[in-house]
Amino acid sequence: EKVAFFKGLGSVSDKIQREAKIANTLFDNYAVDAKKEDLHRAISLAKADLTSEMVYEFTELQGLMGYYYALKQGESMEVATAIKEQYLPDGEDSDLPSTPLSAVVAMSIKLDTLLALFSINEIPTGSRDPFALRRAVNGIIRITKEYGFEFDIVKSVKELASIYAPIDMQKLESFFLERIKQYYKVNPSIVEAVIASGEREIVSMGKKIEALSDIANSEGFSESFSTFKRVANITKEIDLNLEMSVDAKLFEQEAESKLYDAYKKVASSGYDSYEEELDALLGLKPELDQFFEDVMVNADDEAIKNNRKSLVASIYKSILKIADIKEVSL
Repeated sequence: EKVAFFKGLGSVSDKIQREAKIANTLFDNYAVDAKKEDLHRAISLAKADLTSEMVYEFTELQGLMGYYYALKQGESMEVATAIKEQYLPDGEDSDLPSTPLSAVVAMSIKLDTLLALFSINEIPTGSRDPFALRRAVNGIIRITKEYGFEFDIVKSVKELASIYAPIDMQKLESFFLERIKQYYKVNPSIVEAVIASGEREIVSMGKKIEALSDIANSEGFSESFSTFKRVANITKEIDLNLEMSVDAKLFEQEAESKLYDAYKKVASSGYDSYEEELDALLGLKPELDQFFEDVMVNADDEAIKNNRKSLVASIYKSILKIADIKEVSL
């Protein structure tokens, strides 16, 4: 209680209380298979070693000394391990927390530091990042990915942010997205395409980025890409938030029916991965090419024209759930 955390953010004790609230929410959201009393105990003791002479002399032992002190005082191995691993991952090649309980503790600590400093507008600029907030976000990305903890950088953050002074959510979202762009070592336009789809849940974003990257690097993608770029251009004036209505009775060409039937089959199938789903959607290329060859989309009859645009837009909308493919640069 007598150790200040940061001006405007109270003491280390205040920080622990905020971390406990976040940890409680995450623990429930992720249905962690552990004792909640262990979670509360780990959070309450995590910073205790900071005032020890050992850590005062050797700051790199923070957490590690807490682990030994906790065991010596008869705390459970689960609690002691969570104390030891609270700062993980602390670098690009660093180990991750070894248990879901430790992962929730580490994630809560990182999230509090991030949200607390954003709440007083202490946002990293240029290379200046005294509280290692970039590293904190990288840690959150790695933990969520490893443990499959769903974390939406808009919805989840809003849920947790109520205990802080008002935060500029747009700046915080941009900060997260910037780290995600840096984290994935793929063609940057692949990450941009997934971001443009509107996905903001970290685990799903990662799966979509990896799926699109694998497909974009596969043989024949550049040919498919030109077809789907055309699909994107046709739909750019259509509000894709609206429900697409396609009336098969308005079809005049066989190519329309064939494309519609093929799309319905793809859209109604179940998939084990985003890559499988994207592969199936891109597999509509032959039917789309035939459609573009035989059908005049901008027909004179308004109803027929809108119906054709709705068909093309339905396909693009399905792809857009994974990525906005027109953002990809080959």
